[in-house]
Amino acid sequence: MSLLTDASLLVTPNAEKATKLYSIIPTNGNGDFTVTRATTSTRVNASGLIESVPINEPRLNYSLGSCPNILIEPQRTNFLLNTIFSGSGATPTSWTQAVGTGTSILTTSNIGLGAQACSQSATSQRPFLSQSFTLLVNTTYSYSIYIESISGVLTNDNILLASGLPTGATASYFANGVAVSSTALAVVGRLSITIAVLTTGGSVAFRCGIGTSSNQTGTLLFSRPQLETGHYSTSYIPTTTASVTRNLDQILRSNVYTNGLITASGGTWFVDIRNNVPIVRDLSTSGIFLNTGILSTTGNGFVMRNAGGTLTRMGIFTVVAGGLSANLHTIATNNAKVAFKWNGTTADIFVNGVKVIAATPFTPTTMENLVGEGQNRAIQINSMALFPTPLTDTQCIALTT
Repeated sequence: MSLLTDASLLVTPNAEKATKLYSIIPTNGNGDFTVTRATTSTRVNASGLIESVPINEPRLNYSLGSCPNILIEPQRTNFLLNTIFSGSGATPTSWTQAVGTGTSILTTSNIGLGAQACSQSATSQRPFLSQSFTLLVNTTYSYSIYIESISGVLTNDNILLASGLPTGATASYFANGVAVSSTALAVVGRLSITIAVLTTGGSVAFRCGIGTSSNQTGTLLFSRPQLETGHYSTSYIPTTTASVTRNLDQILRSNVYTNGLITASGGTWFVDIRNNVPIVRDLSTSGIFLNTGILSTTGNGFVMRNAGGTLTRMGIFTVVAGGLSANLHTIATNNAKVAFKWNGTTADIFVNGVKVIAATPFTPTTMENLVGEGQNRAIQINSMALFPTPLTDTQCIALTT
């Protein structure tokens, strides 16, 4: 029998409604999370299609596979206009069309209805849609599109996401969340480019279509273009005649000590996170925390947040006197099961079956707030649990293996 059945609190991507993420344990409501996000959002559903999620409703997201995760993201704005393509074949409003023709293709494909198709039937046609946006100095932007190959033999080096990058700007490319070279962009899935504007800003043309000339022929389907500030692309934000902002996500379970989910003798906190490594996050604020205060940097407690430096991974910190201590441990793996146990004097930390921190000084037992907040970083949680007392080392190793 799984140790999780002995938890005082257990939450998984399971039952939810507006403002509420239900915990499996306990069943009396004392473990249910309050969910806030003041705007609608989107998620990838179990069928692989992107769908809208109402205000303050948690997102059970299937972008990482056949099992969902609890998705928590920062506030972002899609600056591009009219990104919901009609699929009619006409050039969408706010976009210009280059050589070649956008054709009318409606398909129940992985990226859904209403995409724009671009076909290349002759050498050097390079059909694409383009929309320009002025990038600012000392700002990082991410542009993304969904793409699907419909016919023909077009290959990765036919894709161009942006042209006219400012002098000195650096560009990083991703295919389905994995860093690739500009000539190794996939012909299916979500493609993105991250542009760090350093010394000179300027107008950049962002493209949906076939970007480089070749002797190859074929048809690619493009949808859901998005331009946002930040080091990585977040979930799609639909726009029409104006830019649209999606607010940050937060899940909160308060009174965990008052409700006996942890006790004066200590406790154990378990988190199973996904997608920890592939993207560079923004800044270092928030993440997941168990704390006496309502914020990650106030009160006393544990925090899992950006590790600093390149901001590519979660670090494990303790909060003392309202300020973050030195990073206790940086989680180096993409998927991570983490357990914290404390006894009122010291704490031990386990990651993926290994004890990484032993007997670090730690005294709080009255931590009340268990929070996941998407400020400056995206989080995907597979499960999270509390135990009312410290588990043994053997149990923590088994729990995190």
